Amino acid sequence: MNPIVRLILFLSFSMSTLLSQTLILVFIHVIFSILIIFSIHKDWQEWKNRIMPFIKYFPLSGILFFCISFFLTYRPMSEIILDVSLATIRLMVLICVMTAYMILAKSDDIYIALRSIWYLLNRQWKWVEDLFLYFDITIRFFPSFQEEWKRVEQTQKALGFHIEQDFFERLKSIAIFIPDFIILNLNRADNLTAIVLMRGYGTMLPRSVYPFTAFHWSDVLIIAGIIVLLMVIHLYVPV
Repeated sequence: MNPIVRLILFLSFSMSTLLSQTLILVFIHVIFSILIIFSIHKDWQEWKNRIMPFIKYFPLSGILFFCISFFLTYRPMSEIILDVSLATIRLMVLICVMTAYMILAKSDDIYIALRSIWYLLNRQWKWVEDLFLYFDITIRFFPSFQEEWKRVEQTQKALGFHIEQDFFERLKSIAIFIPDFIILNLNRADNLTAIVLMRGYGTMLPRSVYPFTAFHWSDVLIIAGIIVLLMVIHLYVPV
């Protein structure tokens, strides 16, 4: 499936979940979410590991919603319990489904799919190419920045520097070191700029993309079909 289509499908389902205000609509979305989770049964252990940190917050969020409704409104207890239950279930469905999406999708896939569409449009707009290049560099080099930051902290520990344990003190020490860390990476930025210019960036617009991700009319039909299906569910499902 085209990565953009997958993203639109999951976002549409998430929006539909948030807009579900009745027990029947929420139940339908719960069924769909179970089917989505079942479709990634090969990665179920990874999904479970990612979802576990959120599980303990679901009851806490339900209690918080209940307290706010109980003390700030004059609604009957039955309505408050129903609304709190539906809100908690919607939150659970949303997190579970989007966790499944994070397992299925990769940021590189979305980026390549967007560039493929832009290449098909054949527009010679350099500012769009600059924007794509910015996101490309961010996706590729941000993990290396994280690894380098971890190595710096490990080096400080090895040299016997005192590592603050208090959150605010640690935040202050990190803020002091950030300018030095930026200066250390300026040379890498200069080298990257020189490499990009040497490879002829900006001489041919739009840039080609590999691997090319095709966007077919069937993808448009899938998007239209899921949107129509969700609209029908919300309009014609009895309350």
